[in-house]
Amino acid sequence: MKIRGCRVSEPLMQPWGECCRIVEWINRNGEYSCIAVRGVATVAEIRERVRDHRNGQRHTLTDDPGTPANRVRLRRG
Repeated sequence: MKIRGCRVSEPLMQPWGECCRIVEWINRNGEYSCIAVRGVATVAEIRERVRDHRNGQRHTLTDDPGTPANRVRLRRG
């Protein structure tokens, strides 16, 4: 997978004692994705998680004035 940019956060301490990092990236099509990884994840582990990532269900905001009314509907869970 080719990406345009990637950012990895500093380790974030969770209330239950474990820490994680947030990995955010933009692919060549301009689509934003993010995942959480272990706080002690290596560069190789992060690279593998980004490579194996599959986009899930997409949601569209309907409060955008540029979006025509009653045209976008979200599926119920």
